[in-house]
Amino acid sequence: MDPRLLIAGVLAALMALPSQAFQVRPVRVDLGARQAAGQLVVSNPTERPVLVQAQVWLWSQEATQDRLEPAADLIVNPPIFELAPGAQQVVRVGLRQPLPPGREQSWRLWLSQVATPGAPGDGGVQMLLRVSLPVFGVGEAVPDPAPRWQRQDAGSVALSNDGGRHVHVRELRLQSDGLPAQSLGPCYALPGGGCRWTLPREWHGRPLRLEADSDAGRLRAQFDGPASP
Repeated sequence: MDPRLLIAGVLAALMALPSQAFQVRPVRVDLGARQAAGQLVVSNPTERPVLVQAQVWLWSQEATQDRLEPAADLIVNPPIFELAPGAQQVVRVGLRQPLPPGREQSWRLWLSQVATPGAPGDGGVQMLLRVSLPVFGVGEAVPDPAPRWQRQDAGSVALSNDGGRHVHVRELRLQSDGLPAQSLGPCYALPGGGCRWTLPREWHGRPLRLEADSDAGRLRAQFDGPASP
């Protein structure tokens, strides 16, 4: 996984904590042929002003590896803004041109806190927050996702997506005779890409039963050994 995306995802998980510099709702943006723009609300729950800057990245996957490239096909307004203590800012996200038919497009929107001079008497290091939000654009005639499970080796499982829309796995649950059930974290499988989970060591090479909660429904699979079916 791209280290920038991993770090951003960890920071995004912290954004609901009241001690953080700013908060964002909702946590994703969906655009389409009939909805060319969406909006977010960014709020500052702290007692200090916060300066926030937006960046947009084209998000793709090669196999199970995330790739981010600078993108210019989304408009974010305002691209940089200051939030007074307790204030809110509406951020609008829109398409520069119509979406192509047949395939979903994916972006990552970064909202990053910009360093500012500390208050008098402050010492130490200023911790800056970055939130990474998924943005999806679906044009006309886009096929459904087509998830497919694989056991790549004794120590990992993967979910590939041969369809036209992403699959968001919210939780992956593992079961195997003689072991307590185990839950693994969320992941996005983009069209033509996928997710990969590393199994705990005690699960290596064992028969597995998988069940995942996703926006494509409940996904199940069973493996008798480490090889892919």
